Amino acid sequence: MVRGTVLQLRRRCGKPQCHCAEGEPHVTWALSYSEKGRTRMLTVRPHELPALRGALARYRAAVTALERQALAGIAQWRRRKT
Repeated sequence: MVRGTVLQLRRRCGKPQCHCAEGEPHVTWALSYSEKGRTRMLTVRPHELPALRGALARYRAAVTALERQALAGIAQWRRRKT
């Protein structure tokens, strides 16, 4: 399970002889996440993207399930006898 967002970064490296100087920039994949109130970035290799996207989907599913359970708990408290 992983919390965050997958981003595609497009950058120019700054080398005058590189193809990116006048053509397409370099593409880098990254995981953006927050830790202690700060945004962090972790680069990801292209072949790792399917596994990362699966881990992100599992996190979203767990958050959705937890929210559903929390709402069910609130409903139970509302129905209690006073």
